[in-house]
This record gives sequence, C-alpha cells and structure tokens, in this order.
Amino acid sequence: MAKRRRAVHARTDVDGELFLRSLDDMTPDAIAVSGAAPPKRRGGELVSFLIDRAVYVFAVCVFAVCVAGLIKTLAEQIAGDIYYDAAVRELSASYMLSGASDNGNVLALRNEKPSEPFVVGVSQPVKGTYESSSATDPVYEHLMASVASLRRQYPDVYGWIYIEDTVIDYPIARGDDNDYYLNHSFRGDPQSVGSVFADYRLDDYILNNRNIVLYGHNSSTGKMFADVMKFASSEEFFDTHYIYVWTEDGFYVFKPFSLAMYSYDYQYFRVRFAGDDDFLAFADEMKTGSMYERDVTFTPDDKILTMSTCTKTGIKTLRYCLQSKLVEKYER
Repeated sequence: MAKRRRAVHARTDVDGELFLRSLDDMTPDAIAVSGAAPPKRRGGELVSFLIDRAVYVFAVCVFAVCVAGLIKTLAEQIAGDIYYDAAVRELSASYMLSGASDNGNVLALRNEKPSEPFVVGVSQPVKGTYESSSATDPVYEHLMASVASLRRQYPDVYGWIYIEDTVIDYPIARGDDNDYYLNHSFRGDPQSVGSVFADYRLDDYILNNRNIVLYGHNSSTGKMFADVMKFASSEEFFDTHYIYVWTEDGFYVFKPFSLAMYSYDYQYFRVRFAGDDDFLAFADEMKTGSMYERDVTFTPDDKILTMSTCTKTGIKTLRYCLQSKLVEKYER
C-alpha cells in the first residue's frame, strides 16, 4: 500500500512539473483568463447579432402591447356589462317581458289565432288585429306603453328584444348611422359594448320594413348578441326558441329559419328591394345559405328579422347572421 501511495505522489509531481513547464512555454495571448472579454465579432456576425436582438425586443414589445390591449378590452367589456346589468335591473319592472308578465313565461303570452293580413309599404299602414284573451291584452299594452315612455326619455330607442334562455333582453337603439351605437349605450353614454341597434335606414313603423336588421357585439363576456351562437349549438335550440320584439306599435314574434356565416360585405343586411320578386329572391337566397335546412316559404307580405354579430373565428370580416320570419303579431 505504501509503495502505491509513493507512486501516485511521484506521478502527481511529474504532472505538476510538466504543467509548470508548459506555462513557461506559452505566450500571454494563449492563456485564457477567467472573466476576460469574448473574442471580437466580425462585422457580419455583429450585424446578425444586433438584428436577432432587435427582433427579440420587438416581439416582446408586441406581446406586451397585445396583452395590455386584451386586458383593456376585457376590462371595458366588464364595465359595460355592469352598466347594462344595472340599467336592465332598473328598467325590468316596466320594460322587460319578465317584469310585465305575472309568471315570467313568454310562451304564455302567445296567442293561438294568427293575425289578419296586413299591408306593407304604404304611408298609412293597415295594421293587423289579434284576437287575444283579455287576460293577456294588458301585458301587451303595458309593454308597448313602456317603450313609448322609454322613447320619451331616450328618443333613439326603437323597441325591445328578448330571447328565452339567453342574455338577449335589451332595448334597441337606432341612430343617424350604423356607427354611433357600436360604442354608445342606448342612453348615449360611451360604452365599448355598444348597444343592440337597428339599421338607421329602417322605417319608424317596424312592419314597413321587409328586412328588419339589428346589430350587436359578440361580447367576450357573453353579453349583447353573443348568445346568437346558441342557435348554432343544436338544432333543437334553433327550432324551439323564438325572437320577441316589441315597439310602441306592437308585439312581434319571429321564428328562426336561417343561421349562416357571411363576409361583412355580403348583402344579407339589405333593407331596400326593387319589388316583390326582388324580396322573394332575397328571402330564398337567405334560406339556402342556412346551416340548417328548413322548409319555409315566403310571400311578398312576409317580414324577416336579421340579427348580425361578429364571430369568434378571429377573422374580423366574418359575421354570424340569424334570420327569422314573422309568425305572430299583436297591435292596437
């Protein structure tokens, strides 16, 4: 064992002497000093390094700006939701269907007998009549009077829209263009969630319009027209849910017949037609484009309700389009 240890020490001494002699033979430039600066980069390498750094910094900045933008948008939409929740609660007793109906069930308000034919496109429209029970008449009268009262406070209010099993229970605004209510409430307050609003080209009397076009944001928080997408969730939902609209003139029930996704510049939002044939061709075209095939026919006197909102596809030029046909109405 002792001999083995002496051999190890001897080899170590030899290695040490070799190391020391190698230091004597090396030049200063060949000795790597800890912490010394890295070798200088050539011109091309330096430019490439700087470009890589610049791209990295730019990407980080873009990411930070996007995150900040998303947070800001979400915060604004939450604030808008709080605003509308408070407004709807305030108005619920007077203007909303659930507040006007004793049992809160809109289906109980629907009449069994259809309305009589009505004339469209005349200066003094002939309004259809409803044979409804006296028990339900006061509810309709109350809703129509309430919208009239609301319009006296906010002249741009056009009516109210409601769909069961959704959050869609809002006043409908109508401005001088289709831009203002994209970011204003029906009261005129700035709001990123905007309003549900009617196309500014619509006639004051809702049934003087062949295509009643309404717009609303597809809010990230699920408000406004976000629940239009529920009609794509199942055919059962599509077939069993009606759209209820009331104005100071009447109460109207629409049954969905088409749900489609269109480019923003596709003319699904037409409100002017050259005549009966033009309108009927439009109605059939809308029916053909639906994701659900429904056997529905149209006459020149029919009315279509078009609800337009953005999609969640990430493509800003696409729109969801839910279209319904007037199937019932009550008017004074």
